[in-house]
Amino acid sequence: MSTNIYLARHGETVWNQTQRLQGHLDSPLTDAGERQAKELASSLQQYDIAQIISSPLGRAVETAKVCCNALGVPYEIEPQLIERNLGQWQGEHVAQLKSLPEFDEMLQQVTTLSMEHGESAQACSDRIYEALVTIAQHSSQRNVLVIFHGEALRCLMHRLGASSSQSAFSLYPNGKMIKLSFCVTQRHLSLAAV
Repeated sequence: MSTNIYLARHGETVWNQTQRLQGHLDSPLTDAGERQAKELASSLQQYDIAQIISSPLGRAVETAKVCCNALGVPYEIEPQLIERNLGQWQGEHVAQLKSLPEFDEMLQQVTTLSMEHGESAQACSDRIYEALVTIAQHSSQRNVLVIFHGEALRCLMHRLGASSSQSAFSLYPNGKMIKLSFCVTQRHLSLAAV
């Protein structure tokens, strides 16, 4: 059996509804977000999930708890899975930021550019990748559900060779799941079919 990581974005939040950037800030799950969390757990019943690991942010923890209750497995928090720090853009509406000349590079590419007091997409990608490798190494030959965030997922996918010029909002809807496989000998994560 290989080590598989099922990556999932948390359920919809109040700020997701209005396309307001959360980053390290937070807002609660909506009713739809809670339903998405339940649907995610239901879709994973067949995969023998051994553990759930979550970002420390409330929206991911809420989603993890729903999945934990449905799947009957423990969950823990991993601080390195936190969403990308969007600095001074946190709390702003996407519609208001789109006119900025750096918008595309900040939220649709993966570069070393960062907003003031924020984290670059490249740094986020590296941090998430290393956190997932560590999780995979500690979860040998098990299936693990990791619940984290859309922008962090967009950054990670670039590193895995699935880059896009779209934003996380359009690429990864709430509750979206992606499967990764871990090769122990090469210490390498790769995309896998669900």
